[in-house]
Amino acid sequence: MLSTRSTNSFTTEHSYRDAEAKVFGANSYVQDQKWVALVDVNNFYASCERVFRPDLEKTPIVVLSNNDGCVIARSQEAKDLGYKIGDLYHMIKPRLKQTGTEVFSSNYALYGDFSRRVNEIYLDFTPNIELYSIDESFLSFSNPVNKEDLICLGRRIKEKIQLHTGLPVCVGIAPTKTLSKIANRIAKKNKNHNGVFLLVPENDDQLRAVEISNVWGVSRKLTPKFQELGIYNALDLARADPKRIRSRFSVVLERMIYELNGVACLELEEVAPPKKGIIVSRGFGQYLDDIELIKQAVASYATRAGEKLRSQNLAVTRLTTSLRTSPHGKDQTYYRNSFSITFPEATFDTSMIIRAAEYCLKKVYRPGLKYQKAGVFLDGLVDASTTQQDFFFKPDIKKSEALMGVLDKLNRVHGRDTVRFAASGMNKDWKMRQKMISPRYTTRWDDIKVVS
Repeated sequence: MLSTRSTNSFTTEHSYRDAEAKVFGANSYVQDQKWVALVDVNNFYASCERVFRPDLEKTPIVVLSNNDGCVIARSQEAKDLGYKIGDLYHMIKPRLKQTGTEVFSSNYALYGDFSRRVNEIYLDFTPNIELYSIDESFLSFSNPVNKEDLICLGRRIKEKIQLHTGLPVCVGIAPTKTLSKIANRIAKKNKNHNGVFLLVPENDDQLRAVEISNVWGVSRKLTPKFQELGIYNALDLARADPKRIRSRFSVVLERMIYELNGVACLELEEVAPPKKGIIVSRGFGQYLDDIELIKQAVASYATRAGEKLRSQNLAVTRLTTSLRTSPHGKDQTYYRNSFSITFPEATFDTSMIIRAAEYCLKKVYRPGLKYQKAGVFLDGLVDASTTQQDFFFKPDIKKSEALMGVLDKLNRVHGRDTVRFAASGMNKDWKMRQKMISPRYTTRWDDIKVVS
């Protein structure tokens, strides 16, 4: 049973005995108990870069953002050297060389494929999976297991992912999603657990060691507000009065308190909710003032947006094209603008999306400026199979569907842009800088590793 402590009006002596009886039973481990495992790939982008480069096993690695602008990912060795997320590449370049740190441009095709492979392995353990992010997933289990069985299960997951993908993971197991987040953090920070940790709510010492800012769902803005109330760690929050926290903050934080006490309030989202919008936005590899080159870039972004649209069986009713100069430019005033268009009928046809994007581009383009970034945003998304047709606008839906199906299949089998619209150009002088990108080992035939 949880001990109680009274520090202020928000930390009260209340009981979770009824909730614990439902969740844990008499001896804390019961046959009907559901358990949640959060599996997280360690330093995901950097670890992906190492899989085909075993010579970098102990070498510090940083991965850069689009156009090789700033650091977005680091290996543990790079973290230990003090490199931070957001460090500007041109500022730290001399130090990177001095410390022997390997630098990679972001390789999203490689990372996305590794993410897909890891999530396929989870299906060997349970069908109940929520893909939380590219490198994190929640797994739910309801088998009759005890503590030792759960830890053994976590180790099996970790070992199988390591064996089949070469990626290191940590596994945090607990009765709720919020606690599994904390358990995963403990597994990652404490090497004595070998990457797997089981957390139960009555483990006061572990909850006390987790600062309130590191509790899932507590933002930077909320941290000082909690501290004003005498809530400094996860245990303090678990002992707070949920009703008073709800009146002061929100129902979300009320549920978090129950979650910290082992009462599940957050279900797994096994089916991803439909997207409200799709955006493809990129910085150019160089400043552009030629509208023809900008049109090629926008057509390419529109093509990618159309691919994402069809992969989710969606159609779009509204499109926006945005265009801007560099906010840091010294030779001209900053300019940013966007223009939107509504389709007479929802569409998934890339050719129509490209034409609409180019039309919007012409509305926002101003001659004489050097542009740094453009984007295409699709919203008003609907199920492609249930779109309502306009009486005066009758495109050939079956022909369009067949054409897009062939296009997507060819690019899926033979690699992206194997077949593409001429509007996106051939030379791609506008393409973002990726001077240090690694090969697409798993998604491009020409980049497959050759063993001699």
